[in-house]
Amino acid sequence: MESGILDLLINGSPMAAFAGFLIYLYRTQQARMDTLVDKFQTQLEAIRKEYKDDVTELRGRYDSVISGQNAARDRIKDGIEDRLKEVHTSLSTIQSGVSKLSISQEIEKDEITTMARNVEVGLEIIKSMQEEAKLKEIAKHALKNP
Repeated sequence: MESGILDLLINGSPMAAFAGFLIYLYRTQQARMDTLVDKFQTQLEAIRKEYKDDVTELRGRYDSVISGQNAARDRIKDGIEDRLKEVHTSLSTIQSGVSKLSISQEIEKDEITTMARNVEVGLEIIKSMQEEAKLKEIAKHALKNP
């Protein structure tokens, strides 16, 4: 093929030589463009791989933060549930104590009411005894002083 090109350059017109130059220039430019495209493709693949690695790393960080938040939320929730159970137990104990106090107060109230009635009856008896004593005193006084 080169002998045909040399023969064309030597025996051909100046336009043929220029055409040969253009063909040579085209092939070299095409080879340069192919290498540039290959380099660009390699760089593009490297950038994509780096991006994918960054995304994977970011997802890993995100997942660890989310799992940490979920664990913290679960701990807080469990703590609140435990505290509510303790409060419920305390309230049940207090409620039973209050109901016992209420019952004992009702019994004491009934006893106090009964005592108050007995005191009133005793006071009435004392008053009647005092009145009788006064009447006896008046009667004795009247018998002595006719």
